[in-house]
Amino acid sequence: MATENVQGKPNYGIDAPGLLGFFFIAGAVALTISLVILFSSTFGQIPKIIGGVLFGIAATYLLGMGCFMLYGSKVMKLKDREKLLDLVQWSGSEFVLDVGCGRGLMLIGAAKRLTSGKAIGIDLWQQEDQANNSSDAALSNAEVEGVTERVEIKTADMRQLPFPDDSFDAVVSSWAVHNLEAETDREKALDEIIRVLKPNGIVVLSDIVYQLEYAKYFELRGMTNIRLYNNAIRDVILKAVTFGSFAPSAVLAYKSA
Repeated sequence: MATENVQGKPNYGIDAPGLLGFFFIAGAVALTISLVILFSSTFGQIPKIIGGVLFGIAATYLLGMGCFMLYGSKVMKLKDREKLLDLVQWSGSEFVLDVGCGRGLMLIGAAKRLTSGKAIGIDLWQQEDQANNSSDAALSNAEVEGVTERVEIKTADMRQLPFPDDSFDAVVSSWAVHNLEAETDREKALDEIIRVLKPNGIVVLSDIVYQLEYAKYFELRGMTNIRLYNNAIRDVILKAVTFGSFAPSAVLAYKSA
């Protein structure tokens, strides 16, 4: 078992570490160029102002996005987890599946709400999705959070879940299904989620894109009480600063009896 949580605190990692690194490196380069132009004696006054301002704007955007992503990984996703899990009417005896559990964010959050139930997480542990992504990291976080006995980890593909039909009272997933690039693969994952969910069970599927696609497919497959859960103001801001490519929200749906 991993022992990286030396401070006695869970570490749920950095999401999309490659992109985060790009924002900070590119932002630093743009800021350097802006300062070089502004303090250079090579350029005339007007070109210096125009070039310095343009590169300064680029630096502000890139570094701002980097800081936002870091805040999202360390603070925002923890707050969002609690809000999403509050949408489930817990009895404590549920069997819960976390699809694409990563370092255990949703998995452990669900396990903390259980008494006699169990939370199982599956993942393929891709490093580009989350820094130091591994089953050991998830188990280490479970130990720190005091839920080891209520957590189980499996390496598995969300398109072929290794569980019988009607196994889980609830299925949760956070920012995982969008990593399947082909729509047919995403549909396979949704079909598997529906298959392993018990009648009257609930799905809480959070993601950064494709939420309407998920909702429409759930409706096509006979799921009921389908609704979107989002932060309208935050979505507008995020869509604006990411040119429409990033707007985290969740789809809730129930499997008919």
